[in-house]
Amino acid sequence: MIIPPSLNGFYASPVAINTDKKWIIAVIAGELLVPAAVAVTGSGFGPVIDSDETDLLKFFCERRITLGQWHGRDCEVWELLPEAASTEGFKLIELRTLLMSAGDEEFSLACRAVQLLDWQDKHRFCGSCGEPNGASDSEHALQCTPCNINNYPRISPCVIVLVTKGDHCLLARNAAWPPNRYSSLAGFLEAGESAEQALHREVFEEVGIEITNLRYFGSQSWPYPGQLMLGFIADAVTDDIKIDGVEIAEADWFRYDQMPGIIAPPTIMSGRLLQQYIDDATLTYG
Repeated sequence: MIIPPSLNGFYASPVAINTDKKWIIAVIAGELLVPAAVAVTGSGFGPVIDSDETDLLKFFCERRITLGQWHGRDCEVWELLPEAASTEGFKLIELRTLLMSAGDEEFSLACRAVQLLDWQDKHRFCGSCGEPNGASDSEHALQCTPCNINNYPRISPCVIVLVTKGDHCLLARNAAWPPNRYSSLAGFLEAGESAEQALHREVFEEVGIEITNLRYFGSQSWPYPGQLMLGFIADAVTDDIKIDGVEIAEADWFRYDQMPGIIAPPTIMSGRLLQQYIDDATLTYG
């Protein structure tokens, strides 16, 4: 099988092509088991393990799901027994830890692995008749034979926006975050809303700002547990901040070269939006 280069070497499919070697992502209770050297240095393929190195893990494997093909090899997620966490040469890490250091490809694979396991766990029975679901052989779907219903992995769209006004951008601190940690504004789409409508609503509800000139920036899988983050940049129409006092504890305008102490890393959408703005503002105002 030839993988289109636009997919960064990954082809999402439930059907294995039976390659001699495979890539394995090992998961224990929603956390990732990775080679210890990778956990310490952040080098290598991150959470992806060569099948040549998985002999010790096979004994602990309870469930396998084919994720697709990555760089010409079948790629699987293995759900392991908790005892596998003590396997020599491996270390257990949280998905959020991986988020801060892995590349886009590795993080996307890990997201898919964790999400598919979680989806199967939470959809074991048909929501209509209560009968057990069975896995499809041809697609990632859980089937109820009596109802003739297919259930697919659910993706919840959410939006995140960096609001700008000239050489300043708007950043906010969530009420649950430590002092001096700021990010862009984000929220879930409501039923019947477009992404643009959600942006206008979320920004106004959280900080009382009206926005215009929305520009789509990009998207990122966000596995908590199955979200798709849609990133935007927008211009502010008003600049008088009125925080909601519930979800948002603080918000302020920050000049492009005077950012707060803790901001999102460039591995996540919020950080990408901010870095793009800083780069553009530096050329314009620097």
